[in-house]
Amino acid sequence: MSVLSFLNVFLALLPLTVGAHTPSIVSRGEIVSRQSNPTSLPGNWSLAGCFTDVSTARTLAATAMTAPNLTVESCIAFCNAGGFIFAGVEFGEECYCDSTIQIPGARAPLTDCSQPCAGNASEICGASGRLTIFASGAPSPELVPAPTTGWTYQGCLTDNTANRTLSVSVNIPGIGVTAETCTAACQSAAAYTHAGLEDGHECWCGNVTNPVAQHVSDDDCRAVCTANHTEYCGNANRLALYTFTPEGAAPPPPQTCAGDITNFTLLAVFNNPPLGSPTKVSLRAVLVELVPNTFWTILSSCATCCSDWPTFSLQNSVFLPRSASNPVQSMTSIGPQDGESPAFVASSPPFPGAQAYCAAESATDANAPLLLSFGGKTDSWSLCTNTTLNNANGRVDLVFNPVTNHPHYAFSSCNAVTVQLIQG
Repeated sequence: MSVLSFLNVFLALLPLTVGAHTPSIVSRGEIVSRQSNPTSLPGNWSLAGCFTDVSTARTLAATAMTAPNLTVESCIAFCNAGGFIFAGVEFGEECYCDSTIQIPGARAPLTDCSQPCAGNASEICGASGRLTIFASGAPSPELVPAPTTGWTYQGCLTDNTANRTLSVSVNIPGIGVTAETCTAACQSAAAYTHAGLEDGHECWCGNVTNPVAQHVSDDDCRAVCTANHTEYCGNANRLALYTFTPEGAAPPPPQTCAGDITNFTLLAVFNNPPLGSPTKVSLRAVLVELVPNTFWTILSSCATCCSDWPTFSLQNSVFLPRSASNPVQSMTSIGPQDGESPAFVASSPPFPGAQAYCAAESATDANAPLLLSFGGKTDSWSLCTNTTLNNANGRVDLVFNPVTNHPHYAFSSCNAVTVQLIQG
């Protein structure tokens, strides 16, 4: 998975300024007006753009309808009545609503959305696999960081019916599930110390989390709460986890995390080893991109890939691979976004490096090897099989906070690991 690929994916998600109309076309020497996106919309609704969509992972996933007389205005009215901030029209007669543009939805050229609306042939209603999205201008929902006294958000974890991350389901009738009501319900039910929101309407409680649960990107926990569309309540098989610390309780001891350490190798230790696999594998910096005066590497378990950087150092929290053939070569870390691999670049002039890495002591075993930490997290690493065609060839790479529906790996291939720093 190359750094350039990461940048292309990231840039594709950046907001763009889009026009309100598609261009005209010429037919038999005459100018023929194409369908257009309406310029007069209710309230503060406006065109957000044309986006990709797939049936197995909807870009707008909260609710939907199909109407043989669909118009842009009728879809907006439907979504607005439900309290959603995005409305999307597709394939002439399909309407989708959400308060988040979900992964893997990505901006597409505005001209990709060109199909007339079934109820008004002068308007555009997306196309096959393309969604024309309109936005209300209202603020996006949030993963509430501190819903009630003593409760704080801890991250998004995987969950499944056969292996629950939290074991106790709590029903909240009437007012429904939100971060505030779920944490309060868990506290009153049995003074549970963990609460979790899932699939928009489920509340789970417990005192410990299942060790097989995998930390993933917060983007995976962006299903709006059924009871309150200004908040997120996890997602399908994704638990937004909160923990409780009693008022006045002594804070946990600070975790030592060194920003300067030299001459170490990396070992990825599986939390739940895949069947028939070793419990741990070595990691190397492998070459993935090479252009004049610049080349990139990422961390991978590939034992046969090209690598000239067998050891690593941390200097002022910058992560540095060390070349075997050129010890003075400067290759420095790029901080990974969620769903990306730790990457390194050697360039002229040299890149200064991302100062977000450190070597953390284990919270459970003072004699254990130090752990690789990024952004204060040691429990957000996974090994994922890279599916990039004509490039990765099934290489298994280290990924930070993996996400569902990523273009370069299937989440089902990801396995949670901790990364040990082996000195000597």
